[in-house]
Amino acid sequence: MSLTELTGNPRHDQLLTLIADRGYMNIDELAQLLDVSTQTVRRDIRKLSEQGLITRHHGGAGRASSVVNTAFEQREVSLTEEKRAIAEAIADYIPDGSTIFITIGTTVEHVARALLNHNHLRIITNSLRVAHILYKNPRFEVMVPGGTLRPHNGGIIGPAATAFVSGFRADYLVTSIGAIEHDGAMMEFDVNEASVVKTMMAHSRHILLAADHTKYTASAAVEVGNVSQATALFTDEMPGSALQSHLKFSKVETVLACTSDDIA
Repeated sequence: MSLTELTGNPRHDQLLTLIADRGYMNIDELAQLLDVSTQTVRRDIRKLSEQGLITRHHGGAGRASSVVNTAFEQREVSLTEEKRAIAEAIADYIPDGSTIFITIGTTVEHVARALLNHNHLRIITNSLRVAHILYKNPRFEVMVPGGTLRPHNGGIIGPAATAFVSGFRADYLVTSIGAIEHDGAMMEFDVNEASVVKTMMAHSRHILLAADHTKYTASAAVEVGNVSQATALFTDEMPGSALQSHLKFSKVETVLACTSDDIA
């Protein structure tokens, strides 16, 4: 069953599709896009959250676990060429013999595959999916923390995971992000996942940020840091002028990854 067939109510279906696509949206944004009053949006959110289709937040709504599952599966097959190109560029950037943190997400899973020909990597990841890609390589040492396992994306979260990560100092952190604001704020959807990412950022010498062009217009609720903290941003399209200026001022290298379509 697709997201557009969940309720039979066109406005509710549209609201669910927006939240599934962006992860989190505030009431004012939804009212504008749906062309209804904020009171109507609040009623819709209350009704849909009671059905378990979304999660109510103060001032907005986010994905429920059932919708996250669908959204994660959709993201696995969306922008595959762009994500693969970004992943190859990040893998080229990382030398053999590195210690690497890798976070959760479809883009960083592509990075994990792109790293398979490297030698002597130590990888600490809170993604079981990333670990599953890498652990059979005899030239790698792969470590995962204990913690709570998320069913929708294979992520490991919680205080035990954060404490485990804080015991290391990585040469590189490879992370994607839910959204990047115009002022460089890096946003995530889940406060529990964000906690592990922030700890990894604090314990990394270099932060390599993977962000396809959709991240420049996405909405997310939890701030994990600023893009100025990154060593390099790997993307398939240059961001808008405000964010470009911020990157330049902060001396963040921008690596534009080319897909096969670009080359052709």
